[in-house]
Amino acid sequence: MVKLIAYARLIRLPILALIAFIQYAARYFIIQPMLEINGFELMMSNRDFFLLVLSTILIAAGGYSINDYFDVKIDRVNKLKRVIVDRIIKRRIAMALHVVLSALGMVIAGYVCWHIGLWKLSALFIFAIFTLWYYSTTLQHQVFAGNLSIALMSAFVPLVVGLTEIPLQNAAHPESVKQLGYSIFNIPAYWLLGLSGTIFILTLIREITKDVIDLRGDRIFGSKTIPNQFGIKVTKSILIGLYALFGGLFSWVYFELLSVHIGLSTVFAVVALLIILEFILIFRARTKPHFLHSANLNVLITLILILSTYLIKVSIESYFA
Repeated sequence: MVKLIAYARLIRLPILALIAFIQYAARYFIIQPMLEINGFELMMSNRDFFLLVLSTILIAAGGYSINDYFDVKIDRVNKLKRVIVDRIIKRRIAMALHVVLSALGMVIAGYVCWHIGLWKLSALFIFAIFTLWYYSTTLQHQVFAGNLSIALMSAFVPLVVGLTEIPLQNAAHPESVKQLGYSIFNIPAYWLLGLSGTIFILTLIREITKDVIDLRGDRIFGSKTIPNQFGIKVTKSILIGLYALFGGLFSWVYFELLSVHIGLSTVFAVVALLIILEFILIFRARTKPHFLHSANLNVLITLILILSTYLIKVSIESYFA
């Protein structure tokens, strides 16, 4: 039982479940209702989509496994009680798990891309595997590069749903593009870009915050993270600036696009309040627990915004019923 829990922690099982939810939400809460109100249906089969989600989860799980493999020494300083590799799970097992999960994910992704006629898209999954490996060995110890790479990988999660479905729609309905002079399928694509952008910025902020939390181990082993290179005060200014940027962009999108949708006014008010609370937390932060509270609050904001995609589906269906 202990080993089973350890493996679940190693591959970050709750995060894998969230990845699956994000991809299903992108498909059924954003793309599908926007297609149906225009008289179109999803082109990608449920089976192929399930395999796409499975491949994403497997590659992510492999990435988490290899990250813990290379982070053993730093984790013994930053979070000794939570270390799994070399304490419960042997290092060679973690490495083997990475190879098996990543390879299996790549094979499944390659099959799906070939089956739907978008075989070139498989290069993105190869790039994701390479990036996760390179992050664990090199990028996470460099200024901003590690934060940026993980944020990009997180944004890739909902984006890949559009990269598979939208081209299929354009190929199946060329008459629609010709008649209108533009692709009507760009509309759900823009919404997916918005969701990906949201996840990107919030993940970037959270990764920088985690670097502050792990500062002690990073200093000992010479990791060139933002707080280690520029200090806590500069890092706090960067975090506040990024939250201000996110708050400004989110406000603009809400008043331009989201305010007409049912229930999203409440979401906007709650998220705005939480962002203000983040400003206060970061400005007053002095200890590791303070930044940990900020990181947890960031997760809450992210979850609220992901769950609110369901309100978009309900609003579209109610308005066009």
